[in-house]
Amino acid sequence: MAVYLIQVVLILLLGLFIRPSLSNTRRKSYFIIIFTILTVVSGIRAYSVGADTRNYVWMFNHTETIDASYTRIETGFIVFLKILHVFSDNPRLLLVVSSIICVGTACLFSYRLSRNPVMSMLLYVLMGAYFTQMNVMRQAMALSLSELSFLIILSEETVSRKRVLHATIPILFAITIHTISVVVFIPFIILIRGQGKAENANATAGRVFLMSIAISVIGFLGYSIVMFIAVKLFPMYAKYFSGRWSDSNYFGSLFSALIAIVFALAGVFIFDNKQLNKTQRFAAIMIGFSIIFSVLSMRMEIWNRMAGMFSIYTFLLWVPEFTSEIQKIEYRWIVNGTVFFSSLAYMLVVLIFRPEWTRVVPYIIGN
Repeated sequence: MAVYLIQVVLILLLGLFIRPSLSNTRRKSYFIIIFTILTVVSGIRAYSVGADTRNYVWMFNHTETIDASYTRIETGFIVFLKILHVFSDNPRLLLVVSSIICVGTACLFSYRLSRNPVMSMLLYVLMGAYFTQMNVMRQAMALSLSELSFLIILSEETVSRKRVLHATIPILFAITIHTISVVVFIPFIILIRGQGKAENANATAGRVFLMSIAISVIGFLGYSIVMFIAVKLFPMYAKYFSGRWSDSNYFGSLFSALIAIVFALAGVFIFDNKQLNKTQRFAAIMIGFSIIFSVLSMRMEIWNRMAGMFSIYTFLLWVPEFTSEIQKIEYRWIVNGTVFFSSLAYMLVVLIFRPEWTRVVPYIIGN
C-alpha cells in the first residue's frame, strides 16, 4: 500500500510546487509528470495485482484461440489483444498499453476541463478510479473511450452535427470493448438535446439532485418494472441481468450511493441556485446517474458496473467545480482539506478492510 500513499503525496506536493492553475504551461507539465507516475506504477505491476489481471494475461497468452474459448468477450477487445500480439507476445505490453489509455484519458479530461487539477488527480486515486483500471480492464478502457466522447462535446459551447458524429464514434468503439457502455448514450443524448434550450436557464444543482433522488426511489421501489423495461429495450444485454450478476451487495452499494449523495449535496449547497454552465450541468447529470445506478445496484450487482461508467466524473469534474466556486480562500481550504482527508480515509479503509474489492494490495512489481 505504501506505493499508493507515495503517489498521493507526490500528486499533492507536485501540485503545491508547480501550481498548475497559474498557467497552461504549468498545467501541462503537472499532468505529464502525474501521468508518468501513475502509468509506470500501473504498467509494471505484477500479474497478481488486480482481481482480473490474471484473466486478461491468460487471454493475451491465448490470443490465437480466444475466439473459441472466450466467446463472452466482446469483439473489440479481442481485436485489441490481437493487434498488441503483433508487436509482442509479452503480456507486459497489455498492462502498459491499457494503463496508458486509461490513465492518459483521465489526465487529458482533467487537463482540458478541471478547474482544480490537483483535486481531480487526488480523487482519481483516493476514490478508486485508478484502481479500477488495474482490475476491470475492459470496462476501464470502454470508460476511457466514453470520456473522449464527452470531451469532444464539452470542448465547445455549441455543438454541430459533425461534432456530434465525431463524439459518437468513441462510444461505438467502447461498446465493442464492453457492451455495458451502451448506458452512456443516455446522458450523451440528454447533453446533446439540451444544447441551447431555454429550460437550461433553470438547470440548477438542486433540481438535478432532486430529480435523481426521485428516479432512484421510484426505481428501487418499482424494480420489477425497471427490469421489464430494461430487458425490452436491450434484449441483447439480458445476459447481464442473470447468473452471478443477479446477486447484490446491498451495504456496499448503499455506501457507494451515500458517497455520491454527499458529494452531490455539497455541490447543491455551494452552487445554491446558480445557473450551471455547460460543464457543470454535465457533471451534475453524471453524478445524478451515479446515484441512480448505485441505488439500483442494491437490487442487483450489474447496476454497480453501470454506475462506474458515471462516478469517475464526480472526482475529475464535479468536486473540482464546486470547490472552486467557494470565494473565500479560508473556506475553500477547509472544504478542500475535508474532501482530501475524508477521501484518504476511504481509500485506506477499502484497501485495508476490503482488499478483495480490487486486490491491488499488496502491490508487487512484475518480473
